[in-house]
Amino acid sequence: MRLYVYSGLITIFVVVTAFAGWQGYRIGHAACEAGHDAETLARIEAAQKLDAERIDVARTRDELARKLEEQAHADPIIVERCLNTDRVRRLNSLR
Repeated sequence: MRLYVYSGLITIFVVVTAFAGWQGYRIGHAACEAGHDAETLARIEAAQKLDAERIDVARTRDELARKLEEQAHADPIIVERCLNTDRVRRLNSLR
């Protein structure tokens, strides 16, 4: 009779231990997946911020180029082969 009790207790212990290990594996796997998802979301947000900054810099660059182009064409050309003094000063200031 004692043999059946001990074998039953050992069987119950093995089943409970296996169940606890399985639950621990599931919980650890879910935590690992959540960590990876959080890291991926953080990288996506950082990429979106960098892309927004890049677009802002490109917009500013295009606006400055447009303003410089307008200023360059604002001075009238008196003689085709010569630059007037304002254009020469502006070109010299770009150095």
